[in-house]
Amino acid sequence: MELLAIALVLVSALMHSFRDLFTKKSGDKQAFVWWYELAAVVIYLPIFIYILLSSGFPSQMTLIISFIASLVHFIYWVFLSKSLQHGDLSHVYPIMRSSPGPVLILSILFLHEKVTLLGVLGILLVMAGIYIVNMRKLTLSEILAPLRSITREKSTQYALAVLLAVSVYSVIDKFVVSSLVNPLIYIYLINFFALVLFTPYIASTKHLALLKSEWVNNKRTIILNGFIVIFSYALILLAFTMENASYVVGLRQLSVIFAVILGGQLLREKNNRIRLLAAIISFVGAFLIAIA
Repeated sequence: MELLAIALVLVSALMHSFRDLFTKKSGDKQAFVWWYELAAVVIYLPIFIYILLSSGFPSQMTLIISFIASLVHFIYWVFLSKSLQHGDLSHVYPIMRSSPGPVLILSILFLHEKVTLLGVLGILLVMAGIYIVNMRKLTLSEILAPLRSITREKSTQYALAVLLAVSVYSVIDKFVVSSLVNPLIYIYLINFFALVLFTPYIASTKHLALLKSEWVNNKRTIILNGFIVIFSYALILLAFTMENASYVVGLRQLSVIFAVILGGQLLREKNNRIRLLAAIISFVGAFLIAIA
């Protein structure tokens, strides 16, 4: 890979992990997510209008698919905030970002893509990483702990729901940006539509005083996250123009390792060593899927 492409992917991965770190440190997680998504829509509105005027208005099919994708993003935001509310960053992030495995499976089923032996090995490693991250230590007594966590721990349940949502919208994204519309227009549209869906939910579940308090206490990280949300993905798109997309997608999974390190070092979360091992295993699996 070119050094510039590697740098772009690394910066994007680090920004993404910091985004969820800031969310974890916020007060009300759902209010915080709503605020920074609103900030993103406002911050990138001039750029969206400029691209729209330059490339033309998207087709009706693009709008429909973007809205469908936004429904999945809305679900993603709800469970993302809940998983970070109930669980450690170093625990839930590796689960949430292990989408290359499920994405490959969904791509085989719905996009009729072929799978190689390397891809199968990657899926198995990703699944192993997800399993190990729910263990406190590598012992026989802990071997069934991940299965118990699925039925007992809300953080694991919510993280798995996020993983499913990410996998579904990733397949939709892959279809849309490869054939229908400018990727930047699509990214903005799904954020806008998802915000339209998320706002009534927030209005019905949160008091105005709570929303004001979240803004007052965290406005700097809200604005920063608003910038990160779209910019970090724009860096990935730029890397796509320089390097093989499969390598970019695989290297992007380094965000999992970054998140585990941030959780352990900045948030002083427990079981950091085994979670780092799980993150590394998931990253290797994701990279094998990418190059397969």
